[in-house]
Amino acid sequence: MQTSAPGRICLFGEHQDYLGLPVIAMAVNLRFHIEFKRTERSDILIHKPDLGPDISAVVDPHAIEPAGPDDFCWGIARTLIEEGFDFPFGGEATFRSRIPLRAGCSSSSAMSAAWMRLLLEIGTHPRKIEYLQSPERIAHLVYKGEKEKFHGAGGMMDQYSCYLGGLIHVFPESKISSAPNGAAAYGVESLSNKLEGIILIDSGEPKDTQGVLGSVSQRARKSIELAQSDINDFDLVGANASQIESTLSDAMKAKDHWIVTLDQLKNRDLCRRGLEIFRTGRGFDGLGAMLDEEHRILSQTLGISTPRIDWILDIARKSGAAGGKINGSGGGGTCFCYAPDPEARQNLLKVFEENAIRHFKVNSDAGARLET
Repeated sequence: MQTSAPGRICLFGEHQDYLGLPVIAMAVNLRFHIEFKRTERSDILIHKPDLGPDISAVVDPHAIEPAGPDDFCWGIARTLIEEGFDFPFGGEATFRSRIPLRAGCSSSSAMSAAWMRLLLEIGTHPRKIEYLQSPERIAHLVYKGEKEKFHGAGGMMDQYSCYLGGLIHVFPESKISSAPNGAAAYGVESLSNKLEGIILIDSGEPKDTQGVLGSVSQRARKSIELAQSDINDFDLVGANASQIESTLSDAMKAKDHWIVTLDQLKNRDLCRRGLEIFRTGRGFDGLGAMLDEEHRILSQTLGISTPRIDWILDIARKSGAAGGKINGSGGGGTCFCYAPDPEARQNLLKVFEENAIRHFKVNSDAGARLET
């Protein structure tokens, strides 16, 4: 059998989900594929030809400890075992991916989502059908297996996007899930107004996802704590950015923690405006400028962009893109531009070819699925 899951881009709310704020993300048609064949093994031998002809790993779902600090396949399996699943047989699996690796497109979460879909298929459970019919619950289990088991930085956007697919609004929610065994930490709204004209660009610069997330999230949280000490009733969710900015002295606004906090509020508001656009289908002509503003916050305030990515996005704007931004945790990896006009899009593709910039035309795609 074969399973697959999509990579993703983050449109709005980048570096906000770990602060308890919403994000808007889109699963894209660059997918991670797993081919599985049952054998007499009790564990699963994984071949990774994308990394090299002889690269492989062994995952024992019943092992008490992971084989290493990023053994996400074990983490996913262990999470399902804790839910009551069993895996009575093993086999061999082959991993292949069209998603740029270590590039901010959630290749690891796509792997985890495709792996989760495979284990749901080959595992046994007395209420298995309930799990298969509860995708949001399973998306949360992907998060538990990939992030909680390994104390990873970041929020739940990647796991939800890669397992659920489509264009989605992921938001904190305390409702009790109807899925087995518990509460969903985040809610998901599927957005029907699709986005056309996205070109994903690979800078070719590898990145340290957990390192960047850890340092940037720590700075953001510390900044908000200091803002709360300056203003007793300050609330990141409910604060009015322009009102607070007008009440702060110039000296206070120049402090690093307020520079970060005010731009986090602006980032939050961009996500809210983006949500309104995608809900109503109105306002797409302003989307490019909004992406540019989000990139300014990510690049100049949070410092997660690179000179090469800024250069690529500058070329894109001068060649007809309506706007664009860095994608993912930052420090390298990918960015994307938005070019709704077909002629501008064709010109951009030509310019990227002439400058040897690796790129992909991408569309929204479905979530994790059983292929055969």
